[in-house]
Amino acid sequence: MKIISIGLVLLLAGCATLNNGPVNKIQIISSNSELINGCKKLGPIHVDIQSLNFNKMANDELIKQASNYGADTIAVINRQNLALGHVIIDATALKCYP
Repeated sequence: MKIISIGLVLLLAGCATLNNGPVNKIQIISSNSELINGCKKLGPIHVDIQSLNFNKMANDELIKQASNYGADTIAVINRQNLALGHVIIDATALKCYP
């Protein structure tokens, strides 16, 4: 029974990672990085999340908003980690690669 349970968990975990699509193609960097030289600014991103899993939720929301612009890069301008899993991030969506 344990072998079947472990196999089922591995199978489900594998299925959960198959369809990551464009999410893997968006990099998150600091706004003072030299990597943004020559990038086209597409628009602002603002994330305000409060959650127990705030790091993942905030990154997922950053990527979602950047995807809406067609961005391949996110330049984080300011990140505030507040009490009780509250995080506020201001960033810019960029297009750096053709």
